[in-house]
Amino acid sequence: MAFDSIRDLRLFVRIYEQSSITTAAASLGMTPAVASKRLKNLEGDVGEALFHRSTRRLSPTGAATALYDYARAIVAAADEADACLDGGSEPSGLLRVTTSVAFGRLYLADIVARFLARYRKVRIDVQFTDRIVDMVDEGIDLAFRISAPDDTANVIMRRLCSGRRILCASRDYLRMHGNPATPEALAQHNCVILNHYDVWKLEVDGQRTTIKVNGNYHTNDGEAVLDVIRNGLGIGVVALWHGAPDIAAGRLARVLPAHELSGQPNVYAIYHPQQRHLFRLRCFLEFLEEQIRFPFEDADDFLTRHSG
Repeated sequence: MAFDSIRDLRLFVRIYEQSSITTAAASLGMTPAVASKRLKNLEGDVGEALFHRSTRRLSPTGAATALYDYARAIVAAADEADACLDGGSEPSGLLRVTTSVAFGRLYLADIVARFLARYRKVRIDVQFTDRIVDMVDEGIDLAFRISAPDDTANVIMRRLCSGRRILCASRDYLRMHGNPATPEALAQHNCVILNHYDVWKLEVDGQRTTIKVNGNYHTNDGEAVLDVIRNGLGIGVVALWHGAPDIAAGRLARVLPAHELSGQPNVYAIYHPQQRHLFRLRCFLEFLEEQIRFPFEDADDFLTRHSG
């Protein structure tokens, strides 16, 4: 198979990502008729249809899904080559990023704004979502994830900080209801349930205790957990990067500090190997490492200093 034009691959990538020939054509400064003709030429090169077409929607075929990752890498490499030949040293183009809602708001939103103020030719599309996004299917260049993905062999991961989870409550709640001395005592407390996670596994000295907890507040949002435990509703599981400002300010206290929740994660920036040469991605990662700040350098040290 031979492709006659990188422009056709660029068009294909836009159509795949935007699910619209008209929108893709407009973004590249061509008419829908011209875009349709170029797509048909590309399908002729491939030897089969790339999209299922109907009056309501455009959806990729299996051939399109197989081609997309390669086409995206080819287009990115061509853009980088053009920038070098033009003598340009400034990144440009679209960078697509996904992050969990809380982490993105706390640590990334301001950094993205500062990055765009410095690099005017870059456009960044940030998807704030707590679902696990398929980076290939959704055309994501960079993902921020709490815990490593299932398939770590085919991605590059940069650890940003500990994603350690701890049990917390407000000091008012603990004064009123007491501070549980053992995991079993949690059954007597009002526990805030996140994502139906009502079985808490705690470890100390290699011994694990599994406790079924109960409470009158269930939610799928980590920010809501913080809000209600700050207001004295009960005990909840909090990621350290999320709750550290409240712990440092004395609004929250750690519960059962000698016990660790099992399965402690980290926070990672993740991208695919074929994206590592993408200039705008490299620039953003360097800027991120320069700018990002967490309330703690070391999780153990932070928790020891704020154990009272």
